[in-house]
Amino acid sequence: MGSPLKKVILEGVVFDQMQYIDFAKVCQRIRIYRVVASLRHRDRHDRLDRRNDANMFAAFFNLIESLRTPPVKKVFFPSLPVNRKLVLWYAGHLVREGSTVEPASRLHEVDDLRKQGASLTFICNHLTYADSHIIEALFLRLGFRDLADHIIHVAGQKTFEISRRVLTRSLNTVRVYQPKAEIDKQLKRKMNLRALKWAAHQKRRGYSLLVFPEGTRTRRHRRFSLHGANPKTTFYFRGSSVVPLGLMGSEMIMPVGRVLPNPSTVRLHVGSPIQHSAIEKKQREENPEASDADLRQRLMTYYMAQINSLLDPEYQFRGD
Repeated sequence: MGSPLKKVILEGVVFDQMQYIDFAKVCQRIRIYRVVASLRHRDRHDRLDRRNDANMFAAFFNLIESLRTPPVKKVFFPSLPVNRKLVLWYAGHLVREGSTVEPASRLHEVDDLRKQGASLTFICNHLTYADSHIIEALFLRLGFRDLADHIIHVAGQKTFEISRRVLTRSLNTVRVYQPKAEIDKQLKRKMNLRALKWAAHQKRRGYSLLVFPEGTRTRRHRRFSLHGANPKTTFYFRGSSVVPLGLMGSEMIMPVGRVLPNPSTVRLHVGSPIQHSAIEKKQREENPEASDADLRQRLMTYYMAQINSLLDPEYQFRGD
């Protein structure tokens, strides 16, 4: 028999008022409810387990890929997701609160140019192996995630040594062989030419380049090496707006000769975008007799002076 109830809720099963309840049916519905709830709970845990298994597999794959010696003839290396997430998280903790990008409005202007389809090449002084990660961490902190995710770093072969490879594979990189690289000269020339083509290809796909024209970390007590750049670096500027950057403070995070990093306050000064084709045309008009090599040297000196002007006095080039 049933009994009249205004409203009954039994384990999530709702019965409307003035309904005569058959308790056998009630129990049946409750059993069905429990089975459905159990299946949903199990399915949710199964999905979490599958996601955790996938994350563990991705982490293992990224670790193996990081430790694997990269092929000599490979030039473009997209970032490995797990490496990128962990390394940039750690870099964000090394860059102390109070670190600045100045002026922030300039970075907004640069990012707007990129979104409008302009090709960008950032150039910066070089203080430590962590500079690339520090710059990206600053961009991320200011909300420029898409810009940071679309930067390709032109990196020398030293950054792919086993001791640095895990860090390097957290970035999108184009590998170049520096003058002291111990490989065949013809192969070195061929691979550097391929790196240049890959960089141009990726810029057409919406990526920006980050180049350290000095080619290596400064050894001059953090002072900028105004005349230390390879003039051929200007090849990477073709078809680009060149954005000079002045980085200060990163030498305290990972000083030359140290293994363990230290947190530090960092400052990044952003210069105005420079249309490379306009500067190249002006230099040709002013120096009609100059050879291509001499013209590249003049252009490189001009860009290095732009970086130097963004640095604080204690970081600027000094002739003595």
